[in-house]
Amino acid sequence: MPIITFQGKQYECDSDTPILDSLLARGVNVPCGCRGGICQACMLKATSGKPTELSQTGIEKKLKDKNYFLSCLCKAESDMEVQLPDPSDKYHSSIVYEKEYLNASVVRLRCSRPEGFTYQPGQFVNLMQPEQALVRSYSLASTSDDNFLEFHIRLIHDGRMSNWIADTVENGTFIFVSDAMGSCYYNSACEASPLLLAGTGTGLAPLYGILRNALASGHQQEVYLLHGGLSSEGLYYQEQLQFIAQQRDNFTYQPCVLHGPAPESGVQGSIDEQLRLVLNTRQDWRLFLCGDTEMVNAMRNVCLEHGINESDIHTDSFG
Repeated sequence: MPIITFQGKQYECDSDTPILDSLLARGVNVPCGCRGGICQACMLKATSGKPTELSQTGIEKKLKDKNYFLSCLCKAESDMEVQLPDPSDKYHSSIVYEKEYLNASVVRLRCSRPEGFTYQPGQFVNLMQPEQALVRSYSLASTSDDNFLEFHIRLIHDGRMSNWIADTVENGTFIFVSDAMGSCYYNSACEASPLLLAGTGTGLAPLYGILRNALASGHQQEVYLLHGGLSSEGLYYQEQLQFIAQQRDNFTYQPCVLHGPAPESGVQGSIDEQLRLVLNTRQDWRLFLCGDTEMVNAMRNVCLEHGINESDIHTDSFG
């Protein structure tokens, strides 16, 4: 079996098993996220040996040339020596300058926007905690007109990254930000279509960026936003969204809760059923679905059952 050398130690890895899975099975702490080649949180650098072509899928050329690869996709064909990414290669340095609780379980971070950093509102980045090399993916709630990067962080029990953010991060804390990734964003192809944005929990983060970008771009068609939570306490940004709805005739904001009384102008019930009702109002929606993976899949299935073309459905699911 191929020998993988990582942080000075050697591990036998089955050639039929991705390097990430082999190392994790041996108790090695390797940053990872989706484990499907999308978030790039598990990226490593090969200092000896050659990564497979598949494992470099989606990686920008400058990193490919330095032998970076996705360990969740790489099945070693020979011995390799690998290391964690050099932050100067893969990450931009940023400083947290505002931390605020939006509700009991969601923290908003606003960080400095690194010089030259470009993105489309709705894309996601990897944030890295430098001391422990923790890496997690978070969607951008800010727009390219903002001079900061905004993240909505859901606090997870025993979540190492979210607990670090809740307990340790303060104004002035350094954090590393990867280049932006993902295709869930507004572009010129969306201009002629009505937009239906639907998300649960912090799935509002990318939707908030997409909404503001669409309106700032002069979108004239209808824009409808559904934001779901378990209860009213789980929702946030209601005042901001209601204000936008008051200013724009073509924008409708609909909060939706599964349990307890609905907020003012909101409805009670599951977001996928509410989505079905909105879909029935017209046939030409372009969809943006964000949030928990299971719920995103449920909403996507509702759209497909309704006859929406798959190319008109954009998703950002949180694993």
